[in-house]
Amino acid sequence: MLYRYYIGSNNKTKKLEDKKAVRIASQQFKGLTAFKGLGYWQGKPEQCLMIEIETPNKNKVLALAKELARELKQNAIGLASIGRLQFIS
Repeated sequence: MLYRYYIGSNNKTKKLEDKKAVRIASQQFKGLTAFKGLGYWQGKPEQCLMIEIETPNKNKVLALAKELARELKQNAIGLASIGRLQFIS
């Protein structure tokens, strides 16, 4: 299953802590994809980070979401399950 985390900017500093988020996620999973975007929270634009991870381990995914929210001091981390990722060689 492919999971995507949506991480907003720091609530106090308004800065995106992308390097910290990737470092935390990389400690839990061998591989991931990270990309930046523009998100909106309560009608206001903010920089955001999306991290995608392919794994069958949903419990590990949920634990990482909680850790990211705690370490990045976020009110919430968005999490979507997208489906099965296929690797073609």
